[in-house]
Amino acid sequence: MTSQDRLRTSTADPLWVPLLTHYSEDGGIDAGRMIAHAESMAHEVRQVMLAGSTGDGWELDDRQFDALIDLGAGDLPAGMTLLFGILRGDTEGVIARLKHLEARLSYLPALRSRFLGVAVCPPVDARADQARIRAHFEAILAESRSPIALYQLPQVTQCRMSPETVAELCRNPRIILFKDSSGEDKVASAGEDYSGTVLLRGAEGGYLEALPPAGPYHGWLLSTGNALSGPLRRILALRAGGQGEEAAALSMRLSSAIGTVFAAAGKEGGANAFSNANRAMDHLRAYGQTWRHHPAARKIDGSTLSPDLVAAAERACGEFLDLSAGGYIAS
Repeated sequence: MTSQDRLRTSTADPLWVPLLTHYSEDGGIDAGRMIAHAESMAHEVRQVMLAGSTGDGWELDDRQFDALIDLGAGDLPAGMTLLFGILRGDTEGVIARLKHLEARLSYLPALRSRFLGVAVCPPVDARADQARIRAHFEAILAESRSPIALYQLPQVTQCRMSPETVAELCRNPRIILFKDSSGEDKVASAGEDYSGTVLLRGAEGGYLEALPPAGPYHGWLLSTGNALSGPLRRILALRAGGQGEEAAALSMRLSSAIGTVFAAAGKEGGANAFSNANRAMDHLRAYGQTWRHHPAARKIDGSTLSPDLVAAAERACGEFLDLSAGGYIAS
């Protein structure tokens, strides 16, 4: 089955998650911890992205990225399909990392069997106009063979793809997804012809409102799926069952709680807020009510997560995290 065939099969499932990257004391990837985390989500999450922004993809060095390739080729839960973030600041950096991934794919059949494609942002350049952005993606397409997801992330790139640019790029059949984490939703709402490309919302909050009939997206690619895939699935189930009021109420409560956690995470250094907020919630899921008695999770810079942030996540989202149990590691 090709990546495109797997994507068509998966579009019926609106939930995608950029997986956290877990670290060992020496700064390497803690593969065992990542597998335990993925297994804890496997009942509800079947589509993940490795090395996305939530997984510190902008900061990962080549050794760490290779370890994530090994993880994707190894013991992740059966049936879990993969995107890889190729998050580099310029065209040449994207091409180099993507070519390395493709070279490894050529002799890793287990990875090929679950590989959907790669997510690529515009260049990190506040001066990049639409012609520069198109040239960036056209060069990457010319130098690679993988399916590509366009990733709108102006918080990092300082530039934006216009609806017209996205529509033009989507005429290439290798463009399989468009993910928008800007929170502005201008591309998905513009009414352009995106040639059947799957549109995923990456911004948090307003979960139900993003999907039809009210919203323009086919699904979500959400950092909070790392810890809150259960309530996100519940919103989808209520929506599918015609229980719109209940779905809207849960979406509103979840949006409020997550907003509180992300506000607290914005004050935490060592990694971006997406990573810090979800690492705090995942620490709670991993250890339950005993979380204070276990070593704090490490961030990409080697520092450990502050107990204040974990406590803030417990206060804001405890009702959604089922902390009565021992946790998926502690138990």
